[in-house]
Amino acid sequence: MHRTDPRVLLEDPAHLVPAVPAAAEPGGIAWLRANVARFSNGTGHARRRSLATAALARVADAAPLRAQAFARATAVVGSAGGRPIDLMAEVARTVPVEVLAEALGMTGVTGAMVAEVARAYHPGAETGIGADRAVGRLVEAAGGVADERAAALAGLLVQACDATAGLVGNAALALLRAPGIPVDEVVAETLRRDPPVRRTRREAGGTVVTVELAAGGLAFGAGSHRCPGRGHAIALACGILDVVGACELVEAEIEYEPSPNLRMPAALLVCAR
Repeated sequence: MHRTDPRVLLEDPAHLVPAVPAAAEPGGIAWLRANVARFSNGTGHARRRSLATAALARVADAAPLRAQAFARATAVVGSAGGRPIDLMAEVARTVPVEVLAEALGMTGVTGAMVAEVARAYHPGAETGIGADRAVGRLVEAAGGVADERAAALAGLLVQACDATAGLVGNAALALLRAPGIPVDEVVAETLRRDPPVRRTRREAGGTVVTVELAAGGLAFGAGSHRCPGRGHAIALACGILDVVGACELVEAEIEYEPSPNLRMPAALLVCAR
């Protein structure tokens, strides 16, 4: 592997997303990988991306997403009765994907369900029957037919899972350490200086290239595979941080998830002031 200018790589049509095997059997992790824009190139990518962007376009108004995220996060913090909660486990990994699922018209989706799929989503990750069953539940929530539309909806949730949780966690930590800064400014600064998604990969001529997104200031990527949900992710994160601003950090020492591609707190204990 080698490293070079990230934007050039992402915008170069000769550098492709590493291919994943085709999956003839509908449903399951292998099927999802083979049918989402994230792991596609060429005309297949264009077709599948258009399904995802069309779904997000129906949720173009970010204000309701922010309001719903605020309401759910408020309920979690309020139900704690003053006890510390793990913001990552109880809010960041649940609220964004559940709010987005409802906005996309998917009912019965839980953060745990999406997280199960997310852990096995990327090529090379360990898969298992639990993840395959979780994909099946996402397909049911998307209408029950294992087609590219269902894959697009499931893919949006899975790709929002860790990335949005990481944005919430990194921005929340910054806000808790320097309270009083406007939430929107904290999120914007986090995306510039401490984005959750650090790197991705491209391939050309049999050579795999590591693309350093964080170093290039490309929190949401660039080129044809750039994230289509930037506004949605920011709205969801801001809604949660509107609640975090009234909390305080319980533990100063923070451990991060052991991931080569993501930077996010493993846990973040907070309580209401």
